[in-house]
Amino acid sequence: MNGIASSKESHFLWVVASIAALGGFLFGYDTGVISGAIIFIQQTFFLGTVYSEWVVSSVVLGALLGALCSGVLADRFGRRLMLLLAAFFFIIGTLLTMMAWQVWILISGRLIIGLAIGISSYTTPLFISEMAPANRRGALVLLSVVMITSGEAISFLVDYSLASTQSWRLMLGSGLIPAILLLLGLLLLPTSPRWLVLKGQVQKAKKTLSRLRGSANIEGEFEEIADTLNAPAFRWRDLLSKPWRKVLVIGVVLGVLQQFVGINTVMYYGPILFNQLGFANTTASIFATFIMGLVNTLMSIVALLCVDKLGRRRLLLYGFAIAGISLLLLSYGLPDVAHRSSEKIELLALMITYIAGYSLGIGGLFWVIIAEIYPLQCRGFAMSIVTAIQWAANFIVAASFLSILSYLGVALTFLLYASVCAIGFVFCYFFLPETKQRSLEGIQKAWKMPGA
Repeated sequence: MNGIASSKESHFLWVVASIAALGGFLFGYDTGVISGAIIFIQQTFFLGTVYSEWVVSSVVLGALLGALCSGVLADRFGRRLMLLLAAFFFIIGTLLTMMAWQVWILISGRLIIGLAIGISSYTTPLFISEMAPANRRGALVLLSVVMITSGEAISFLVDYSLASTQSWRLMLGSGLIPAILLLLGLLLLPTSPRWLVLKGQVQKAKKTLSRLRGSANIEGEFEEIADTLNAPAFRWRDLLSKPWRKVLVIGVVLGVLQQFVGINTVMYYGPILFNQLGFANTTASIFATFIMGLVNTLMSIVALLCVDKLGRRRLLLYGFAIAGISLLLLSYGLPDVAHRSSEKIELLALMITYIAGYSLGIGGLFWVIIAEIYPLQCRGFAMSIVTAIQWAANFIVAASFLSILSYLGVALTFLLYASVCAIGFVFCYFFLPETKQRSLEGIQKAWKMPGA
C-alpha cells in the first residue's frame, strides 16, 4: 500500500488524531489566553514592562526547555508516554497560575505549562504523522494545527467574555478542562506503530497498523516501515554530517522564520498592539484579537483541505507572499491610519490578510514538514532540537516585542517582519523540496538518508 489509505480506512485513525490534537489545542489556548489576561494581571500585581514580558514569555522559555530535554525520551519511551507527561504538566501548571498569590508563583506556573507545550508542540505532529497514511498525512498533521489556532481563538473569546469581570484567574484556569480531557483520552490510544518497529515489537506494530488502516492488507506499507530496522545506530553528531545536515538546516530555518514573521506579537500582545493602532477601548482591542484568532483558525482549515493536493512548498510560497505584502502595506499606511478612527476597518483588513497568509503557509506547514523529513531512528530527537530552536526564536520575539515596539514604533516593526517574509519566500523557492504523497520511508530514501 506504500502508506496509501484504503477506502475502508478505519474511523479509528481520525479518533486517534483528534485526541492527540488536544495537545495542540492546549498549546494554542495557553499561549493565547495571556493576551487578554495580562492587562488585568498588570493591575493586580502592579507590573511594569519587564515583569509583564516575563509573565508572557516564561511559557515560551518553558517550551524551549521542554522541547530541548524531551527528544531523546520521545525516542526511548515513545510518543504517547511523552504526551501523557505533557498532559500532567498542563494540569499542574494551570492550577498554579489560577491560584497564584504572588507574581513569582504565576511565572512558575506559566513555566510548567511551557514545559508541557514544548513537549506536545512537536510530539503531537510526530505521533499523528507516524499513524497517518501518506495521502492523508498532511491533513491529519494540520488537524493539530487547526486545534492550535482554534485554541488561540477560543482563548481570545474567553478573554473577551470575561473582560468585564477582569477575572484573569478564570481566563487562565479554563484551560484545566481540555488538559484533563487530554490525559483521559491518551489512556485509550495505542502506541505509534513506527516506534514499535523501532523497538522490535513487530507483531504489536502490525496489529496497530491494521487497526489504523481498517484493513488486514498492510503488508506493503509494513514492509517499507520494517526496512528501517536495517538502519545504522544513530549518534547525535550524525545530524551535523551529510546528508543529515541538509534536513536539520531546513527545519531550523523554517522554525526561525515561523517566529520572526511576528505572528506571536498579535497572539501574545494583541490588545496592547491594537491599543497602539488606535483601538483605545480594552474590550474592543480584545475582540479585535479574537477576530485575528478566528481568521487564523479558518485559514488553517483551508490549508488542511489543500495541503495534500497543492503540496507543502506551493502553500508556503503563497503564504509568505500574502503575509509579506500585507505587512508592507500596513507599514506604509500606519503613519496616516493609526490616528484616524474612520480608517480602522482598513487596518483591521490588512491585519486579517497578514494572519491569513501566515496560517495558510508557515504557521502550520512548519509542523508538517519537520514531522516528515527526519528518519525514524532519530525523529524524536531531531524534531525536539528543531522545535527548541523555534521556541528560542519565539522567546526572543515575546521577550523583546514591547521594547522593539517602543523603540521603532508600529510601522517600522511591521516593515521588519515584512522583510522576514521576503527571506522566507526566497528560501522556500530555492531550497525546499516537495514531500506530498510520499511515505515517511519514501522521503528518507529520496533524500538518501542512512538506512534508506
